[in-house]
Order: sequence, then structure tokens, then C-alpha cells
Amino acid sequence: MSLANKRLFSDIQDFGITQKCALINAFWPHLNISESDYFEDEYTALFGYWGEVLKSLRPFGHEFATEEWDGMLAILTQLSFGRDTKKEVLVSDFKKKHQNIGDKAIACSVELAVRLWIGINVRSKGLFVGPEKLKVSYIRWQNDQSLKETVAAPFINNRRKARSASIFLFDDSFTAVGLKDICRLEILWTDNLADHLRLHGSRGERQLSIYKHKICLINHRKEPEPMLIPKDLLDETICTLDLLFPEGDEPTETFLNDEKVQMWIANSIDIPQAIELDDFEFWRSRLSQLLSLFYGPPETVRQTLLDRRNTAQFATIWVTIFGVFFLTILFGVLSTVYSAKQYNVAVDSYKLALAQACQQISPPLLGYCT
Repeated sequence: MSLANKRLFSDIQDFGITQKCALINAFWPHLNISESDYFEDEYTALFGYWGEVLKSLRPFGHEFATEEWDGMLAILTQLSFGRDTKKEVLVSDFKKKHQNIGDKAIACSVELAVRLWIGINVRSKGLFVGPEKLKVSYIRWQNDQSLKETVAAPFINNRRKARSASIFLFDDSFTAVGLKDICRLEILWTDNLADHLRLHGSRGERQLSIYKHKICLINHRKEPEPMLIPKDLLDETICTLDLLFPEGDEPTETFLNDEKVQMWIANSIDIPQAIELDDFEFWRSRLSQLLSLFYGPPETVRQTLLDRRNTAQFATIWVTIFGVFFLTILFGVLSTVYSAKQYNVAVDSYKLALAQACQQISPPLLGYCT
């Protein structure tokens, strides 16, 4: 295999196309991708993410069960076949093959495999290796839970929360660029599916996390059933990305090019377009928050001044601003003119009074009358 003897924590960006295709096929065997089917732009962000994660863990390589790609892919294969197996049983099975390696090292390797493969950060209680990242959530993987149960759990909770959400229709302006321009949201790209569409920050300083790797969702969606990630969840997530990044929209294309993110995949899958909030279950609660923010009143003065959704209100505000500005300038000019006139009148009055004083019969005022 082209990945034989390749170090796990080496720079993955140095891999050639053959090695990258081998890696993709190892993660998603059903794709059977060849070099002619490989599009670099679609996988640039994904390989960049994998490279960043592995580079950050390089100083901690000794704490993992394997430091070779072959070893990691063997773990991945066993995870795929054991997706319905409880975690404690999985670790026990791994330990039989790696008798000289401790439970912690095995658990760390298993969780890293899940992170790279599924795009969800799982963590055992009291177990963490590597640098901590801000604004990244983790899903607790209990010993008595299977991987499939662990992956589905947080999204099932989201679905329960969504039942009380209000129903709104989506219009063409409800895009990531629209949210950025109208609501002044800062877009944060996340590699963790559990953080997709999560809002951070307070009024006027809000940030929105959006899952970055659409290609991963599509690759998982092409997997033969039963899938590890629920099919409906994959469909909904892809649908949210299609909604926020509509194909053919020029501002969206400019934004994605600037961010160097690929959301328009060549060999994608056909999913019906969502037209209302009621089309969603898993992401309905978070979409409801975004819609309330999008259609709600502006949160800051700057947002109020730049909000063009209500043309009449927008025009009224700016006419008022320019009117006040014009009147301020006008009154300032008039005040200056009249001040100058008052000065001239005062000078003339002074001269007149002085002339009258000098014409009197009494002795002239020294220093004033000549």
C-alpha cells in the first residue's frame, strides 16, 4: 500500500496524489476513488485540517497506540466494523492485538481516528491529549456506549429542543453572506460537526460557527446503509450548507474564494431544497435562532444604519441623518455670518462713540482723540 511506513504525525501536505487517494479510500472504501476522479480543490480544506490536527499532536505521539498510518487505518477499519460495539469492548479487543500498550494510549488513538474520520470531537472522561482549542465542544463517549450511539446522541437532543421553534420561510437573502452583512455576524469555520450553526458572543459581537467540510458529509452520505452518521442528519446538514451558500450566487462565490473554502462539490448528491424551517429537525433549533436574529430588529447602532431590509425605514433614517447634518452646517454658517456682522457693528459703534466723545467741549481723551 502507498501509505506503508508513513509516519502518522508527518506533514500530510507533502503526500502525492496517489497517497492522498489511498488515504481517502481508506476512510471511505465505498468511494474507490482514482487519481482521475480526485479534485484537489474539494479536499484541500480537509487535508489541511488533518495536517493541522496531526501536527499539533506530534509532541504527544508517544501517548498514542500507534505513530504509523497503517496502525491508525487498522484502528479505523475495526471501528467501522464495530460501530455498534460498546467502547469498553472495543478497547478490550484492541488491547488483545496490542498487549504491551495501555488502555489510555488505545483510547487516545481510537478517539483520534473518530475525529479524523467523522469530524466529531469525542472524549472519554478524564482523557485528553494535545492543545485545548477555544469554542470547540466535545461529546462524552461513555464506556457503555457504542460509537454509533455516541455520535447520534447530541443531535437527537437538538431535535427534541426544536419542537417549540417558530416556523419561518427562507428567502433568497438568508445566506451566510446575508447574515454577515445584515446581522454583522463573524463567520467561524469549524471542523467539528457538533458545533455547526452554533452562535457565540453577545449582542453586537456575535459569531456563527459553520461546518467546513462538506466533502466529508457527501462521502459519508454515499456510504451503503446502515450509515454511522444518521442519513437524515447528513441530508439536513448538507441542506443547510446549500441554503447558506447557494450555488451561482456571486457574493457567496466571492466570499468562499476569499475564505478558500469549497462548498460546491462536483459529484454531489441530489437533496430536495428546503424552503421553510419545518423542513428541518436536527438543525431546526439553531436555524430558528438565526432566523429570529435575521428578521429581528437590529442589535447595534451600526447594524441599524446599514440594515437595508426595510427600504422605507432605511431611507427615513438616512434622510434624517443627512437632514440634521445639513441643518447643523447651515446653522453653523449662518451663525458665523451673523457673528461677523455683529463684530462689524460693534466696531462701528465703538468708532461712533469715540468720535462723539472727541467732539465734546471738554478736554479730549488722551490716547484716543488726536
